[in-house]
Formats: sequence, C-alpha cells, structure tokens
Amino acid sequence: MTSRTRIFLIGGFMGLAVLLMAYAGWSRWMTGTWSDRDVVVDLHPGMSGADLLPSLTEQLPHSGQRVVDHVKLRSWEGRLKPGRYAFPAGESVKASATRLVTGDREAVRVVVPSGRDVGPIAGTATRRIHADSAKVAALLAEDSMKWRVVPNTYEMWWETDVEGLASRLVREHSAWWNEDRKAAARALGLTPKEVTVLASIVQAETAVLSEAPQVAGLYLNRLNKGMALQADPTLIYALNDPSIRRVLDVHKTVDSPYNTYKYKGLPPGPIRYVDPRYVQSVLRPAQHRYLYMCAKPGGDGTHDFAVSYREHLRNARAYQSWLNKQRIFR
Repeated sequence: MTSRTRIFLIGGFMGLAVLLMAYAGWSRWMTGTWSDRDVVVDLHPGMSGADLLPSLTEQLPHSGQRVVDHVKLRSWEGRLKPGRYAFPAGESVKASATRLVTGDREAVRVVVPSGRDVGPIAGTATRRIHADSAKVAALLAEDSMKWRVVPNTYEMWWETDVEGLASRLVREHSAWWNEDRKAAARALGLTPKEVTVLASIVQAETAVLSEAPQVAGLYLNRLNKGMALQADPTLIYALNDPSIRRVLDVHKTVDSPYNTYKYKGLPPGPIRYVDPRYVQSVLRPAQHRYLYMCAKPGGDGTHDFAVSYREHLRNARAYQSWLNKQRIFR
C-alpha cells in the first residue's frame, strides 16, 4: 500500500468519524432530553399561526430552543395548536415537538358551583380556563341557560372559550336529564325546567339536604291543591335583597312573577343555580300531607312541618318569638 493510499484511507476514516460524531451530536441536539424540570406553556386561542411560535419561544427556557428548532426543521410551524402544554422533566425534544403539533395538551378541572349569585359562579368556573368571566356571567344569566346549568366538576381544555363552555354545559345537562329522570318528572306532572325551578326553591329553603325531600313533598302538595307556594326565598329573590332574614308583610306586596304569595304556581325561572342533589329530591319527594312549614327556633336550618294552618300558626309564633329574642327584625 502506497503512502498516498494510506493517507487517503486515514483521511477517509477521519472524515467518516467526524460525520458520525456530527450526526450523533445533531441527533442528540434534536431528539435528546432538553429540560430537567417540568415546564408549562400556554398558547392562547385566537392567535394566528405566525404568533404561536414566537409565543412558544418566549415562554420556553433557553434549553427549549431545541424544541423550537425541531419544529422549524420539520416545517411544523403551521401545525401548532393552541392550548396548555405540560412538558415533563426529561422528555425528549422530538416528543415535546410532536406534543405541540398533535394537540396533546392538558385538560383542567373546571368547578361549576351551585349558588344564588352568577358573579361568583362565573368567576369560579373560569378560574382555570381561558373564557372571560364577565362574558360567562352574561351567558349564565340568560333565562335559556340558567336552568340548564348542572353544577359539578368537569374536565375541559384550558383554551375553552365562552361558546365552548356553554356548549359543554348544555351537553352535560342533556346527559343528566336521562329518560329515567324525565319519566320521574312526567309522573309529577312537571317538565324538567319546572322540576329545576322547584328544586331551586327547595335548596333556598333548606341547607339541610336530608330535609329536602320533605320540603319538596310539601310544595308539590300545595301545587296539586292549587295553593300558592308562599315561599319566602322567592320574595327575597324578587326584592334582590339577600340580607333579608325575616320576611314581613310589606315584602309580600312586591309585584313580581317571583312573588309566590301573590301569584300561584311556579315562578318563571330558578332563583339559584341548583345542586343536582336537590333536583333529585324533587324527583323523589317524601310522601306526606304537610302543607305548611316554618323554620325551627334555634337557627339550625331545619323546619317544623304542619298539616293544618292552626298548627302552623303555633310553629310560626314560636319562631317569631325566637327571632325577637335574637333581635332579628328584618
């Protein structure tokens, strides 16, 4: 073997070694791990494709530039999808880039609570999603939505907007009102909306869930006899004054379809966003002959029930005497 041949072979081997080392380095740069800690990135909905990559670059740590380079190398910029992305420590560059373009994003737990006021409910519901709380409040306050809200905890995408939240809630409402529950409502002579309206009154009347079927049965007895419901919570709702603890005769004069002392039957809509357990209490009410109820003295939230008005008056006097002793006059 000549010296020239030997030099040529050595040079070839060295060149190949350099290429292999370069490829190994490039491969490690493009596919190896890139962070030793968990990283979370939010790519906002509504951003154009051109804005998503700069937003990604800005939020990633310096080592995350390798993920951005991988996306660019494969011309994946146009495939980036909005959402919240969680990159676990030790994930490869390739896996992270693939996560971004396949939309393998994080779901969040969205709590939709029951309650009287729409503001706090909208605030809680939007705490972990992208939807604007003021817009959600306006949506939830609509008559067509209020009775369809089934308070619960739901998994949703972080980027869920107002329309997405509304769609999900309507879908969950339809699923909750299955055929068995619809049949139970029909057996009572009520529609699902009417059951929800009555359940909202029951929940406002008693915070003691075990008492709810008893209260539901009482109101159903009054409805079936054509009596006015005479539910104090509906007056408080009509007056928009939750500070009222003692309903007086002057309150009963308010001209509102929610004044169930003045107008018979159910009010036109729910007076709160109802815990579904109270809806169940209306669908499965206690069977009894009670027509009257009055809060018990002591303020524990329970009630005395009565069949006759005379018995009810005795209960009412006992409760009013207790209120006077507590100096509660309004």
